[in-house]
Amino acid sequence: MVLTEVFAPWVVLTAGSLHLGHRVGSTGWGAATAAGLGVLPQAAIAWRVRRKALSDHHVTRREDRPLVIAGIAASVATLMVAQRRREAPVELQRMTRAALVALGVAGAATIRVKVSFHTAVLAGVVSVLARQISPGYWRLLVLVPPVAWARVRISHHTPVETALGVLIGVPCGYWGGGGIAAPPARSTAN
Repeated sequence: MVLTEVFAPWVVLTAGSLHLGHRVGSTGWGAATAAGLGVLPQAAIAWRVRRKALSDHHVTRREDRPLVIAGIAASVATLMVAQRRREAPVELQRMTRAALVALGVAGAATIRVKVSFHTAVLAGVVSVLARQISPGYWRLLVLVPPVAWARVRISHHTPVETALGVLIGVPCGYWGGGGIAAPPARSTAN
């Protein structure tokens, strides 16, 4: 189904990182964040699929998820260290922290129930953008129900699993990254 591919977690994280980097005036750090959160983890998953170590690129078997989640966490943690040491924009650092928090929460929940990472990531990235850039981004949450429907329609998740993804993604995205970006300073010159 097209929605499942277009709104795959790695695509949403890549696009969200690039967009946030552009909006804060740091396309280089946006690209680095996109690589660490989306492109590199998905490349590792695709490599494992080709080697027949995973069933598919969406990691639909719950028993395959713990090792994949650990690998993604390592990529995100490495990115977080690099961002801090190289003084990446605080908004991108917050996005990375939010991703690591959400990954931890969703990963822990996946031990008991197969949380939809599609809905968790989409809701989480919307929350980060709403907090770091503008509350106007909340309107993008209208994308979540069609993506949830698509995941249920292809029998990869139940409605409860997609809802749980949203319930994890929104608060982790909003509060997981820490503080709100300071508003731009206003000029006092006449």
